[in-house]
Amino acid sequence: IESPVIKRKYLQQNENNVWIIDEPPQITGETADAGFTHQDGFHRLPNDVNLSLGRRLHIKAAELDHLGGVQTFGYTVEEQPPPGNIDVEKAKSLGVRPSKKYGLLKCGLSVQNDDGTAEVHPHEVLVTSFRPRKFAFVADHRRVPVPMAQLCRNADLMVHEATLSKEDGLDKIKMRGHSTPYRAGILGKELGCKVVALNHFAGTTVGRDYVYSRVLEAREGNHKASQIIASHDFMEVWIPRGGFNLVSAND
Repeated sequence: IESPVIKRKYLQQNENNVWIIDEPPQITGETADAGFTHQDGFHRLPNDVNLSLGRRLHIKAAELDHLGGVQTFGYTVEEQPPPGNIDVEKAKSLGVRPSKKYGLLKCGLSVQNDDGTAEVHPHEVLVTSFRPRKFAFVADHRRVPVPMAQLCRNADLMVHEATLSKEDGLDKIKMRGHSTPYRAGILGKELGCKVVALNHFAGTTVGRDYVYSRVLEAREGNHKASQIIASHDFMEVWIPRGGFNLVSAND
């Protein structure tokens, strides 16, 4: 099927058994200095969080173990490290007046001061820096192989299926090719995921009590390392700039 908006791309696994679907160029002095003019008329850095659909993101995939002969994948989407906030007065005191050099400093790159007598480093002028946000989606599976697990590490939000229960036993998990909330909780803890969202609930009559029992099972495996939530169709989760910073989950 040919489409003017859909492009077919053939990808090969890399040495880590990961497919790189999209990868923005590394932010260097050249790319940060160049930037581009956004449709709002403002000059934007390539990692600006206000670029909307114009943003380039790190999108990766790895294989899951679902059923024999059935290939399934998990995916992660991670933004580039967003620009930090600069202390203008401190930058001026170090000999750097407002210019494109501020963009370089915001992106974590050192610059020469205006008279070229000294180098100014980002940690000297940035008052706030932000870590990149990461989203992980783990589709149908009975086991998460190492490459996919490593992609999920430190995700702000990991979506994980909750089809079965740990009470169903290992044999049923292997036969059905699906995982449990308990395993979702363990995985979230092991990988440092801030929020674990359960999905793919089994049964034709999934009510409040059923879903809550799945959340409790996930919490049992997680030991308050992550926030456990139950997802639903068309649900939206807002991840703040800099990602989630949970002090105590599930309280």
